[in-house]
Amino acid sequence: MSMNESHESHDEAQGPSQGPRAVHRALELLTRVVESGPISLSALAREADLPASTAMRMLRVLEHWDYVAKDPQGHFVVGARFAQSRFTPEPASAEALNDLSAPILHELTQSTGESSYLAVRGDANTCVYLREEQTTHPIRHVGFSGWQGRTVPMASSAVAEVFERRIPESGYVVMDAVVTSEATVVAAPVYSSTGEIIAVLSVVGPSYRLKGDGIAEAGAAVIAAANALGAKF
Repeated sequence: MSMNESHESHDEAQGPSQGPRAVHRALELLTRVVESGPISLSALAREADLPASTAMRMLRVLEHWDYVAKDPQGHFVVGARFAQSRFTPEPASAEALNDLSAPILHELTQSTGESSYLAVRGDANTCVYLREEQTTHPIRHVGFSGWQGRTVPMASSAVAEVFERRIPESGYVVMDAVVTSEATVVAAPVYSSTGEIIAVLSVVGPSYRLKGDGIAEAGAAVIAAANALGAKF
């Protein structure tokens, strides 16, 4: 056996578990955040079999690089940098959509009082939720927290209706949320300068709030926000 072959066999025998322990632990924490959605520090530390102080140090690094973030309850969710790495939209870049949408979603949530979301096309009839802005309203559907970075099927969703251009004359789509009929989605397209739909902006809230005049007001706000974002492309 040659010296090179000996080194290769030794490297294979070591396997990935012999790499830098801190890197593996940090990646494990990131994986658990991705797979579990909103999750507390204590739950992450317990699942990863780490002291809470160690888990926090690693999560702070991931948060610094925007691979994880915290929702309004202080739970860890997928960060914008991780989310934007999962798709390559054209003609708008992931980085540009991510950066430019932040203040727009914040203002949309402030004006409507409901949580807002930015979705882009994924592979095989899916969409990726690039960014979200959660409302601080005391009554909201917590199941819609932690969607940032998720890839989900578009079938029967308001996002699909918009991407397929099945948009009413009002300029926005109104549908029951796929995960529950007790929540309503109001969604509008983000058009590029060439007329391509590059993303979908939406707000989601309890159906008892989003009805009648409330839907019309939310629809107008979503259209205005979508147009403001689209004007940048």
